[in-house]
Amino acid sequence: MLIATFHGRCQYIFIESICNDTQVLENNYRYKMKYSPDYQGLDTEVALNDFKERIAKYNEVYEPINDRRLHYIKLIDMVTGRGYMDVNRISGYIPGKIVFFLMQVCKAGMTAGQSRKIWLTRHGESIFNMEGRIGGDSGLTARGDEYSKLLPGVLETRLPVTFNEAGVPVSAWTSTLRRTIATANYLPYPKLRWKALDEIHAGVCDGMTYAEVAAKLPEDYDARKRDKLRYRYPSGESYLDVIQRLEPVIIEMERERECVVVVGHQAVLRAILGYFMGVSLEKIPRLEIPLHTLIELHPRPDGTMEVLSIPIPISTTQQLQIPSAAGAASSPLQLQQPQGTAHKQVPGGGGSNLAFSPPKPSPVLGASVSSRHGPSLPGRALGSAIDLTTAGSMAADYTPLSTAAAGAAGAAGAAGA
Repeated sequence: MLIATFHGRCQYIFIESICNDTQVLENNYRYKMKYSPDYQGLDTEVALNDFKERIAKYNEVYEPINDRRLHYIKLIDMVTGRGYMDVNRISGYIPGKIVFFLMQVCKAGMTAGQSRKIWLTRHGESIFNMEGRIGGDSGLTARGDEYSKLLPGVLETRLPVTFNEAGVPVSAWTSTLRRTIATANYLPYPKLRWKALDEIHAGVCDGMTYAEVAAKLPEDYDARKRDKLRYRYPSGESYLDVIQRLEPVIIEMERERECVVVVGHQAVLRAILGYFMGVSLEKIPRLEIPLHTLIELHPRPDGTMEVLSIPIPISTTQQLQIPSAAGAASSPLQLQQPQGTAHKQVPGGGGSNLAFSPPKPSPVLGASVSSRHGPSLPGRALGSAIDLTTAGSMAADYTPLSTAAAGAAGAAGAAGA
């Protein structure tokens, strides 16, 4: 029926996923029962039997793809991590990209993927954040350093466990800029530095305040206000450029079996969060990614993503002086902990009762590995750092990246937006 509908009217590819592993299927069914609205309030075994009867009915009418004249991709037991792909009559750039993407996603397997989490956090407050300047490679303020010491303890309370209650491995990814490396300094996990995670390049505006941009480059200031997604800083980047260069990072995140902590920058984290939330490109530049806040992503078996925002209170206070875009200096204001409103907040998470002893900085081995798509990372030594300084963008525009809208970032988080 589908062939009769599409043939001669449009180009099409069939993608078929087949799983023959009964244990994987059983685990998947039970996870589905937890989230399906059809079975809310029902006994698990009753719901499971009903679901299996429903699948049996589907099997009676299901037509497998066996015709070699068709264009198709078959994923056979790929969710187990031990399967293979049958790629038939696939050619061209976009179909090839689909095959590549499916190969990476399925490498993680179903079992490990059920428990993994992804955490996104901006670096701690930097000197340029405090001064309201764009880009740069400044170090952390006292507040930023305090955040770096609190972060490991908060993450420790959020770690998932696998089916056998064993801990899930965690790795920490940073950019190559000082403020992210310093923020991850106390994390007791293997570390990976990505050039592709560096903040949006502000070109000739690097190091300037937005007031200075408005005064010296008024046309650019207005152009950025009109179209923040496509505006490219002179000799720098646009949000679309950042999205394109993040493709190898996204692919590696998809294929990872372990949990990942990404310590990054505002524009970069907007793009990554947008990809996982799956909403429009136009809204990426307006997503609020507050300083000193941990964003937790937890993939669920029903294909949705649970998102939690966990503010981490900072006790250190300091005065912030940011000139307005009109050029007049604003009065000093007390820097306050920004509160994210776009996502659910963990009850009690990151509350004022948190009192973690800062751990010792983990050692850095300084190994250097060049990779275009990111390496496979099994068996890394604790505290080691791999520097992916040449992991650049790929040729394709990674258009699925997008994110939910939220309010504009606060003055303290404006730098690099």
